[in-house]
Amino acid sequence: MGVKKFLSWAVIVCSLGLFEGLSYSNTQDGENFSFPAFPQRGVNYPLNYIESLPKQSLSQEEIKDLLHMREEEKLARDVYLTLYKKWHLPVFRNIARSEQWHMDMVGTLLKKYNLPDPVEETGDRIGVFKDQHLHELYNQLVAKGEKSLIDALQVGATIEDLDIHDLEEALKRTDNRDIQIVYTNLMKGSRNHMRAFVRLLQRFGGSYTPQYISKEEFEKIISTPIERGFITTPGGWRVSSTQYRAVNNFPTVGNRAYPYPVRANTNQILKGKVLKINQEAGIRWKRLLWWVMEIETPEGTYKVYLAPVFRYPQLDISEGDEVEVAVYTPPMWRRLGIENTFMACYVKDLTKGNEYIFRRVCPRF
Repeated sequence: MGVKKFLSWAVIVCSLGLFEGLSYSNTQDGENFSFPAFPQRGVNYPLNYIESLPKQSLSQEEIKDLLHMREEEKLARDVYLTLYKKWHLPVFRNIARSEQWHMDMVGTLLKKYNLPDPVEETGDRIGVFKDQHLHELYNQLVAKGEKSLIDALQVGATIEDLDIHDLEEALKRTDNRDIQIVYTNLMKGSRNHMRAFVRLLQRFGGSYTPQYISKEEFEKIISTPIERGFITTPGGWRVSSTQYRAVNNFPTVGNRAYPYPVRANTNQILKGKVLKINQEAGIRWKRLLWWVMEIETPEGTYKVYLAPVFRYPQLDISEGDEVEVAVYTPPMWRRLGIENTFMACYVKDLTKGNEYIFRRVCPRF
């Protein structure tokens, strides 16, 4: 496997929360922190590339931004580790690993330019920051995130929202290529993290409204695929060439056309009769109950997970109803060898005329 392909894989896995087997030190707020070796560390291509770029003079604004971004990436890592201990949802643990990588990238620049490291000065302790504002923000975000799982995922989206905004502003204030490359890759990671948190929010019945970036930028992020690879062009995006189309008249909610994009020619559509619909534990998170439907089609019988029960206490779908369902198979399910089982993007009950939209974008996996 090539270096870039390996890095792409690692970032995607961390962004989506798929590393079930990874662990981190059992830390409390204020205790010293350390991760086991991150798989990317043996490669070090990004760090070596950053170090290889010529040193340029630094302005006071550039220095201030570097010190701030070092601790802002730590803020994200610390909040996610704390929320993982509360909710045990893998996405928090795995994105925390990615934030550690972000911290290392900024830390490489601090060493390169012989700047004081605020993380070293405070002992790299969870919830401890040299910047008092970040310390207060950490406490506020953790307090909100511990209220409920939806609140915790919204906190994750908020952190990435803020991070993207601050990086965009910092990028405007630097002309140093090495700093530009680091900020560009940090933004790419934050966009991927935003996609992961918003996707889970939608799955669990929540939503997120951007507070720092524009609504247009937010919609562009969540309606485009995961970005892969290390970016060496300042300000660039790494979006794949997947084509998108607007949904015209299907599916609809009432008389309103569904306004969000769907990947063109990639949705798998099941048409058939409902054999059974009931509530079952989730495949990965056993404490969460889902509406699960068995559907008989000309190609065979399939099991479809629709949505968490807390999101839809009632679904007006009955045995014997004819339905049309857009579905996909999550990557983890493929690795677990789960067959003839799908996740629903939307359902049209052709018998009753009911329509349920569970996801804004039906992914291709």
